[in-house]
Amino acid sequence: MNLSIEHMRANRLPSVMFEDLQITVPYRDSKLTKAALKFAATLLEGQSARVRLIDVQVVPYGISLTQPTADPKLERRLKNLAREHELPVSAEVVYARDWEQGFRRALTPGSIVLLPMRRAWWSTSEKRMAERLRKLGHTVIWVECS
Repeated sequence: MNLSIEHMRANRLPSVMFEDLQITVPYRDSKLTKAALKFAATLLEGQSARVRLIDVQVVPYGISLTQPTADPKLERRLKNLAREHELPVSAEVVYARDWEQGFRRALTPGSIVLLPMRRAWWSTSEKRMAERLRKLGHTVIWVECS
C-alpha cells in the first residue's frame, strides 16, 4: 500500500525544464562511453539539452599541439557513437600533453560532467579526478558500469 501511495506522489511532482542545458561526456572507451550516453538520454528525456562528447588525445612532446597528426578514425568513431542516440551530440577531439589537463581545458565554467567508470570499491583515478573537478566548480555525476 505504501508503495502505491509513494508512486502516486512521485507522479504528481512537477517536472523541471532546463533551457540550454549542456552535459559533457569524456570518451574513455566504447563500452563506458555508450553507458554514459545512454544514461544521459534517460536523464535528459524531454529536455532541450545538448551533449558534448570529448575525446582527449595525448600528444607526445616531439609533436606540435597545433598541427598533430589527426587520425580520421578518431572523429569517425565519435560520430558513430553520437549517431546511436537520439540526443543532439557534438563530438570533439582535443589534443593535449596530459589527458586531464586537456579535458579541463575543454570544459566551460560550471560544467555538468557525466563521468563513466568501472564499478570499484577502492579509490580509482576517475574518482580522484571527479573530486578535483568538483573542487573546480563542476558538477560531476558518476556513471558506473560493471
